[in-house]
Amino acid sequence: MNTEQAYNILGNVLFAHFDPDEPFDKLEMILEIGDGAIARNTWRYCGVEKFPPVLDRVVPLQACLDLSKAAFFLRDNLLETTGEQIWGLTFTLYPDSSFNIEYSYEKSDWLKGGE
Repeated sequence: MNTEQAYNILGNVLFAHFDPDEPFDKLEMILEIGDGAIARNTWRYCGVEKFPPVLDRVVPLQACLDLSKAAFFLRDNLLETTGEQIWGLTFTLYPDSSFNIEYSYEKSDWLKGGE
């Protein structure tokens, strides 16, 4: 896997959460990346309104596995190339297929667990 493939997986899985016929200004996925698991939240924005994913849309298991693989690749690749440890990321996808990615360098409460 490379960075471009990882970004492509993030975009495809994010898009799979929503009805493709629904308009959007942006789609957003927030991932928290732990040692062996990830947590994700997704939203669709239309104007100033924020909508959760469509409840009856099921993301295939293989797509979820690919998402985890991509998230771990990005985490490990950044650690290797920059020396920086990320604990999450926010991936934003726009209707023209452009995207933005922001990395989180702080552990979330979910990852801190029993500390």
